[in-house]
Amino acid sequence: MTTPLQTLQTIPQELDASDWQLEIDHTDIQVYSKSNASNSGVIGFKTITEHPIPQAVVINLLKDVCGAMHRINDLFVLGEQLRTWSVPIDSEGSLVRTSFQMPFPMVNREFLHGLHSQKLDDKTYLVGYTPTEALDIPVQKNYVRCPMSISGQRISIVDSGTTKVEHLMVYRLGGAIGPFIQDHFLKKSHINAYIKEWRNLRTFLYPTPIDQINYTQLANIALNTLQVSATWATIGKPKVGQVRVGRLPYSPRSAFRTDIVVEAPLTKVVDVIADQSLKYLPQWNKEFIQGNVLKIVEESPKKMAWIIQVHYQTPPLLANREYIYYFSREWLNDKEALIIYNSIQHPSPVPKGFVRGLLYPTVHRCIYQSAHSTKIEHILVTDLKGNLSTFQDSLLKAGLAQAHCRDMENQNRLFQDLS
Repeated sequence: MTTPLQTLQTIPQELDASDWQLEIDHTDIQVYSKSNASNSGVIGFKTITEHPIPQAVVINLLKDVCGAMHRINDLFVLGEQLRTWSVPIDSEGSLVRTSFQMPFPMVNREFLHGLHSQKLDDKTYLVGYTPTEALDIPVQKNYVRCPMSISGQRISIVDSGTTKVEHLMVYRLGGAIGPFIQDHFLKKSHINAYIKEWRNLRTFLYPTPIDQINYTQLANIALNTLQVSATWATIGKPKVGQVRVGRLPYSPRSAFRTDIVVEAPLTKVVDVIADQSLKYLPQWNKEFIQGNVLKIVEESPKKMAWIIQVHYQTPPLLANREYIYYFSREWLNDKEALIIYNSIQHPSPVPKGFVRGLLYPTVHRCIYQSAHSTKIEHILVTDLKGNLSTFQDSLLKAGLAQAHCRDMENQNRLFQDLS
């Protein structure tokens, strides 16, 4: 019989094994396969995603496997905590059963396993699924019990500041479906299901409420993004500055970077872009309709933070966009300021005729160049949501790049007028 301790010891070993085969390599998700994973006799799968949210938020969700499956797996029917399974490594462990409705003509499946967790260090946490027969618990009527092998997640904080989730899942479908059919004919459907499931995790977890915002994490993500985006491909032909486009592991959509040096002192640039942004936004962004400060979160000379609501106009026949986000300005030193935007959950209803878009960690970094010039580095990471989201990386990409070119040119003129 496999013990919870063996499960939690095996998960890192299995995830770090060298014989995983890369099946899907998208920027925001990777899926691997491995024969005989966890000594199962069948192909197992490893899925990797990153999330711009605090690690504790992810841990709390995945420790509740029934709640997690309810939110991210479309086939999930029912989750049950059948009894406690206390062990020295996790006194709050339990025996759980999860049930799934399978596509016709397959019989529905249930999974029975122990659920335990362990903190390895300050940056790493494990959630383990321990296989068990538990013969005293009968199989539900019209279900097949899937024989599980050691599975679970490793949840870690990586150098970029994001929370990485490595998901290990290994089981046999059982019933009339043997290992050969499972490994050869159902492999692709398994991969597609994992892609959907773990992208759903990001959709469910992001954005978080304001009380779960971790500013240190956001600043780390912003600074890392500024570093990696310096090598992105250029796009558009602005009259001033430069526009780049690339992908980030925590966003489902392409991100844009702009770089421009304006003729204005650093303090004035920070005042315009951060402290009085709602006053000056209409002068560089023609789509801007209006904006409001909903709340001042923090107030000091070094750091300010607000909750902001803004409305943007889209072309005719399309719903306008609304954003509600945490907005902060911090002086890193007397020659550099960091301005961060990050969408949050908010109870206010979406106005009629609008769609609420998302801002993933977005940043302006303002850097002193001389007494009368400042460099502005800007990363915009947005998901327009609604019908526009589907076309954001295809039909709308060139138009979005052109909008960035125009905004930079308008900013340049604005600071010339203010100087």
